[in-house]
Amino acid sequence: MYRIMLIDDEVGVRNSIKAKIDWLSAGFEIALEAADGLEALQLLEKHVLPDVIITDVRMPQMDGIAFVNACKEKYPALRIIVLSGYSDFEYMKAAIQLGVKDYLLKPVVRSELTVLLGKLATELEEDRNRIREQNQEDIKNHQQLRLMQEQLIWQLVKDEWFNVSAMKERMEQLQLSALALDDVHAQFVTIEMRIPPGRLDDWSERKDLLYLAFHLLCRESAQKWEHIYPFYSMSHPAMIHFVILVQNAEHERFLADFVRKLKRDIQSFLKVDSVLGIGEPINGLRQLKDGYASSMLAWSQGTIHSDKAETGRNMLAMTHSFSPEVERKLMQTIENLDMSAFTNQLHHIFSGDRDTPMFVFTFLTLRIILLFNAIAKKYELGDTSLQSYLWNCQMTVRDYSSREQVLEQLHEMAKLVMEEVRKTRFSSGQQMMEAIRNYVDKNFSYELTLASLAGMFHLNETYLSGLFKQSAGVTFSDYVTRLRLNRAAVLLEESELKLTDIASLVGYSSSSYFSTAFKKFYGKGPKEYREELHWCGK
Repeated sequence: MYRIMLIDDEVGVRNSIKAKIDWLSAGFEIALEAADGLEALQLLEKHVLPDVIITDVRMPQMDGIAFVNACKEKYPALRIIVLSGYSDFEYMKAAIQLGVKDYLLKPVVRSELTVLLGKLATELEEDRNRIREQNQEDIKNHQQLRLMQEQLIWQLVKDEWFNVSAMKERMEQLQLSALALDDVHAQFVTIEMRIPPGRLDDWSERKDLLYLAFHLLCRESAQKWEHIYPFYSMSHPAMIHFVILVQNAEHERFLADFVRKLKRDIQSFLKVDSVLGIGEPINGLRQLKDGYASSMLAWSQGTIHSDKAETGRNMLAMTHSFSPEVERKLMQTIENLDMSAFTNQLHHIFSGDRDTPMFVFTFLTLRIILLFNAIAKKYELGDTSLQSYLWNCQMTVRDYSSREQVLEQLHEMAKLVMEEVRKTRFSSGQQMMEAIRNYVDKNFSYELTLASLAGMFHLNETYLSGLFKQSAGVTFSDYVTRLRLNRAAVLLEESELKLTDIASLVGYSSSSYFSTAFKKFYGKGPKEYREELHWCGK
């Protein structure tokens, strides 16, 4: 049903028009009436906008032309039909110049009104369908963007960084500029859904639906607050994390309100418990991993009855021994299969000081497990059992009964990771190439170079170049180009993203260079490629 506003200073004329046809059968209703343009503007401010306005041109207070002009400024999308007599030529000329949709001559003839309304109904339905399709496309694009944002944040806190500038550029491309600051102030929050005993006895096979409901609720909650970014790991669907920007002095109250309401909504809507962890505030992009680890530590100490689970204050200041340089050296000991050097680094990190608080000891353990996981992801081929094992170790770190047990466990994990590295690095070149290609397949949107890959996987650049061409059948450069342009083709087909955005997302800093490369690869430019896809889909 489409809504109409009828404007005429003569009540008789309005009643005559209303009596001309069965408006409801035609798909319309007279929702609003006004005696002049001024009254009509006042009604438009107070009510839902109508789909169509039918207005006389000769009226007191404010005539139809002045009204149309005012609507053009405030409500440019309104469809306006003008009522006029044969002697109103100058009025009609002015109305047409202002872009009125159509006109009806007085006295209104039933057949002309019926034809006009039929035409309007068709146009309005087309408009609604177009708006609906655009909204669906916007939702799809937003979901795609949100998914890429979540994947990137998870990569930032869990994986080895390619380099800081590349990460910052990627964050800006995905509309995460507020996080891509060297002095960013933020906090991490971790929340886990706990299903009470007996809750799923009758439908345990549909636990996935409960997980989905949990994620949707948490994401919708985050959308209602500013500067909150959710993300999660597929390996633990009962848990979700949030990065929350520190905006002002009211941050603590803002954070407390958010987590309190989130826990309450989880209990109210899903009928399950939840365990919360609030990480320490971080200062700087390089502390993202620390912020995540501190929220995991706080979660490990939380209970279903608390909404204030936090780590000890100033913990990050007490973990200075785990600097980026120390982290780099620790990674080298693992990838060089040097257990003795690893043990020395571990002793340096924990310093042998028995006065180190247990929560700091546990936090450092979490950071090292994150490092193990990043290395395992780089070298593990085929299955991901080692990554799953390391994730479980991270989840159960609170269960370790002593510091000695923690150190023993870290050595056991290091042996497993080293064995995975050894199988890949010191076996056939084919396995090493599989690991490298896996890495390239996941990171092709960054500025990858043979030199950076050679350094990352401890190979000679010239040797890597030959090995890559032998394995992939094409040069490294051609392989990356193919990945980027294949992904671009998918984005052109599945989204309405701008070409400049697609170019950035697949790794091209210049949209013109992207267009040139795309045309060379596909034989047509990206715009033409998209237009042909849309034409074929009709």
